[in-house]
Amino acid sequence: HHTNFPPDTTSQAVSMGCGGSKMTASEAPGANGRLIQGSRVQTQYTRAEGGDDKWYPGTIVEVYADGQVKIKYDDGDKWTGSGQYVWLLDTGAPTVVQAQVVQATVVG
Repeated sequence: HHTNFPPDTTSQAVSMGCGGSKMTASEAPGANGRLIQGSRVQTQYTRAEGGDDKWYPGTIVEVYADGQVKIKYDDGDKWTGSGQYVWLLDTGAPTVVQAQVVQATVVG
């Protein structure tokens, strides 16, 4: 429902595609920075949602004008929800649980 648009304006351009589609945006506010399409992010699957409190990495595939984002997770799952729950991966906080161990080879 586009209640914030004045009536009788040519609002055909507003509803892209079918009536249920959302308006996209270039960016949305995240938990620790700006979220844009293609951002590497992670969210926590909380116990309150029936999850395991683990962090899951993924990539933002869509950003919406209402501040929500659509994430495609590395394990194939998808989720659409508020950007305030989404953490950018490239800022260093919080750290991902599945940290990869780098093995240093000593030459000599």
